[in-house]
Amino acid sequence: MRRTLIAICLVALAVVVSGTPALADPGRGANVLCYVWANNPSPVLGVPYTPSPTYSFNAVGRAQANSVTKVTTGVYYVTCKGVGGGALFAGSGSWGPGGHVQVSAYGGNPDQCHVGGWGTGGADFTAAVYCFAPNGAPSDSAFDLLFVW
Repeated sequence: MRRTLIAICLVALAVVVSGTPALADPGRGANVLCYVWANNPSPVLGVPYTPSPTYSFNAVGRAQANSVTKVTTGVYYVTCKGVGGGALFAGSGSWGPGGHVQVSAYGGNPDQCHVGGWGTGGADFTAAVYCFAPNGAPSDSAFDLLFVW
């Protein structure tokens, strides 16, 4: 019984030591690439604004490389320049598409926001954010967005 248990443990150890994730990039790890506090729920339609630089972050271009554009009531496009995983300049290499995005409404109102879609693989990260009032109607809202690779 003891020999069997030792053999099982050795096999399990060999699997753990030799197993590596197939798509992992050991040179990158999990890093926050973009954080945005979209502090203006009602900017001019179609005109990008730079969200609060005090509470925003961009791993490549600092907070000034982030922008939010209101498309219509409750719909916003977020762009974080330089962190999309694609080549930043000729010969710089590419990470390809990937990452993880989280969004939440911000402030004292009961609105809810979620990611409508997002894109990576190019030079920039982009996301569509949709915000709603409790009754389900589109609603202008401040929000936080986090993009992690």
